[in-house]
Amino acid sequence: MLQSANVIKLYSLSIAFILLVTFCALTYPDYLFVAIPLLLLATTIFLVSIEWVFLIVAFCTPFSIKYNIGDSGINIPSEPLMLVFLILFIIKLLQDYKNQKELLKQALTFIIIINLAWIFLTSVTSTLPIISFKFLLARIWTVVFGYFWGSIIFRNPKRIKQFFLAFGLGLVLVIIYTTINHYHDGFSQKRAMLMMKPFMDDHTVYSAVCAIVLCVSTTILLSKSIINNLFTRLIFTGIAISSLAGVILSYSRAAVISLIFAFAFYLITSFKVRFKTMLMVLLVSSCFAFFYQNEIYQKIRNNNSVSGKSIAGDLKSVTNIKNDDSNVERLNRWEAGYRMFLEKPFFGFGPGTYMFKYSAYQRAHEMTSISTTQGDMGNIHSEYFGPLVDSGIIGFLITLILFGYTIAILLKLHYNTKNKETKVLSLAILLALVSYYIHGAMNNFLDQDKIAVIFWAMLGMITALQLKEKANDSGL
Repeated sequence: MLQSANVIKLYSLSIAFILLVTFCALTYPDYLFVAIPLLLLATTIFLVSIEWVFLIVAFCTPFSIKYNIGDSGINIPSEPLMLVFLILFIIKLLQDYKNQKELLKQALTFIIIINLAWIFLTSVTSTLPIISFKFLLARIWTVVFGYFWGSIIFRNPKRIKQFFLAFGLGLVLVIIYTTINHYHDGFSQKRAMLMMKPFMDDHTVYSAVCAIVLCVSTTILLSKSIINNLFTRLIFTGIAISSLAGVILSYSRAAVISLIFAFAFYLITSFKVRFKTMLMVLLVSSCFAFFYQNEIYQKIRNNNSVSGKSIAGDLKSVTNIKNDDSNVERLNRWEAGYRMFLEKPFFGFGPGTYMFKYSAYQRAHEMTSISTTQGDMGNIHSEYFGPLVDSGIIGFLITLILFGYTIAILLKLHYNTKNKETKVLSLAILLALVSYYIHGAMNNFLDQDKIAVIFWAMLGMITALQLKEKANDSGL
């Protein structure tokens, strides 16, 4: 076993080397030989500690670079390392199945396996099987890395905080890079979507990641019981401030709205409102919206607020479906998706196929100046419509059950636990997930490693905290 000081030196050098390789890949993209020493280094660290490789992947994910191979792409260095984690987990299951039975029996694990099974089935029936199976493979290695390995590693709550620190510090590097680009561009809102390239595709995914990390870091900071170390508290403070700056300079309305809902949820939890009550309120609100849909539509139709002038104007413009190109284009995508759903309501068109198929389902009078017939301008812009079109009504319902169950179990953990650390961490994860579920109504990013890694890792944290609570209750 390596001495502590040597381990610290090893990981410090590893992180520095990964940053150097990333820089070289950006500056000299044709020189792929740099991947060889990186692979050797990663192999060495795997032999030392899987837990630390897990944290290194978390750190690298925000600034991983997509390398295109033909029509496909892979994010380096995060996704190759996750593929290794997938192989190691298969080996672990074969060698240590008895000790993983408890994990496999969890309700959340069952829902996730059903989700993967349905994606597999709809990949078999897909209109573009190769695209769908690529989607499935990427989903599997991300789920195995984040959820299954996370459920094992996060049994020690210290690792949960370390994961958020690692991911947050990696994100801070992207925020600094993006802010510098903003500065040189005069903080232009029109060009804000380009400032975070090549690390992230656009300002929407960037803002969603920043919002998630902001929720987590702020919740942890507000608690005085789980961080006793001043240095760690200062790091979390820096991550929180940087994430807030990232949200503000992303000029993303969806991110701001998601944070408003997360704060509202925080207030709700302070009154210990139960999940069943929330579901009832949601059901009544939906019925109300359905019966008064004409009045609501007329109200929205008269909204002429446009984004880009003020924060208040940006928020008001969210319901402008008259002359806000971004909103009208979303409706265009959703209308096309709805027509696709009507054509294949049960199995859908296949996971990951929407962007390649929706063009033929657009209508000229619904298209905007930013519409395309090439399938090269993003996806369906909804974490809910996506599964509906790609995997049919069953895929949509599984997604709703998955999202709903995570909220229900986190509320139960937060309300019932006597452990202060579990109470704070469950609330932090809950608010982060709520921010993403709200953001997911307007954008979809679970097919991108920037969101997928932290999303599935947070679900792994849920199961780890559940198992820890169960062990404490049984006196083990």
